[in-house]
Amino acid sequence: MTVRLRIAQPHDEMAIGELLMRSYQVLLAPAYPPETLMQVLPLVTKARPDLLTSGTYYVAETPAGQIAGAGGWTKHSPTGRDETANNGNIRHFATHPEHARQGIGSALISRCLQTAAASGLTELNCYSTLNGEAFYAACGFKRMEPVTIPLPGDVPFPAIRMVKGL
Repeated sequence: MTVRLRIAQPHDEMAIGELLMRSYQVLLAPAYPPETLMQVLPLVTKARPDLLTSGTYYVAETPAGQIAGAGGWTKHSPTGRDETANNGNIRHFATHPEHARQGIGSALISRCLQTAAASGLTELNCYSTLNGEAFYAACGFKRMEPVTIPLPGDVPFPAIRMVKGL
């Protein structure tokens, strides 16, 4: 599928929120129990204003203008852990289920790797969902450890910390 990558903007908030909800409802279902998703989805399916203004969060748009994927990187860790002067963090990746496995996630990762390296970073952390590990491994990320990310309200979210050198 042909998509155009561009830097996300604040006016993309609603469309990205819809993408996150649709993507995570469908694509996370095989990896997490329904009770976990009931707690987690309301917390992780909102577009983050800080990412939308970061300049390092991207959307993949179809020729018709639909946002088919989103993701980016920041210097700041979403967990507050594993930060160093030379690393950054992959953030809030999603692909619309109708466009999954069409190269959109890979294109977004490539953009992140290029811009993170150009900014002087030498490593990226990724806190992968359980079912995202194979995707990130195919992109060159190495599994470090299973982690539990504490979401607001002390909601635990199982994930996998992965790392890639740039």
